[in-house]
Amino acid sequence: MGMTTLFDRRPFHFKSTRFVVAAGLMLGLAACGNTGSKWEAQDMFAAPTEQKVDDRYRAMIDFKAMARDAAGKEYAAGPNATVMGAVEEAVAMCQQANAQGCKAVRVGLTWVDGLDQSSIESVISSYRDTMTAEAYQAAGQGNMGAANWLAYHYAVRGENLQEAERLAKQALQVAPDDPGTLDTYGLILYRQGRYQEAEDVFVRVNKAMPTAEHIAHFADNALAMGKTEMARAAYQRALQAGAGPVLSQTIQKRMLALDLNGGVNAAPSPAQ
Repeated sequence: MGMTTLFDRRPFHFKSTRFVVAAGLMLGLAACGNTGSKWEAQDMFAAPTEQKVDDRYRAMIDFKAMARDAAGKEYAAGPNATVMGAVEEAVAMCQQANAQGCKAVRVGLTWVDGLDQSSIESVISSYRDTMTAEAYQAAGQGNMGAANWLAYHYAVRGENLQEAERLAKQALQVAPDDPGTLDTYGLILYRQGRYQEAEDVFVRVNKAMPTAEHIAHFADNALAMGKTEMARAAYQRALQAGAGPVLSQTIQKRMLALDLNGGVNAAPSPAQ
């Protein structure tokens, strides 16, 4: 697959979300407005407004995976920002349908049905290494979509963060207000423990494009800062914004941990 196809930004549509907030949650909260450089808790509870999602926004690579249940029904997932993410999403879609015997059967163009877990992991690793190498080459040739993808790849994995920051800043020089690139940069700051800087970036991202994933990233950062109520409200809003099956499972686990532990200053891996 050529780099032009792999890293082009194509339309990825999100459903606009409407929800009603209980009056009790609004009690004592100021009306939502321009909060300047901060995104206060009331922004989470505020009455919704129609927000146009940028049609250019999409997952960073056009990667697909497929799962199949014991009855032979197939569940396709993608595009997804990571190889493993696409596989997990396909299997989660199967499980949410209450199907039996859910398993991954395709990774990208490779059929893995019948392979053992070690062989499947080898296929996934091969795809990841190939895309990483291609992204390096393309980023060096000025492809900012590739630079952004590679920076996000490193941020999610928590590795090569200095190089990730360099790549993200390189992409931001070309498109300083692009929500997807800003989100990548915010994740890198979050992974580096620069939580206040990350919060400022995530505020910009969510004011421009409040998708479920973007809101969840803001929530992860708020949790790491000890802002547990803001994190809880943001996680709830991410669910309302149409989070996919894998992201929904992650959010629900984190909200359960908040309920059980009363909130901890943890910095979990970014929600995907």
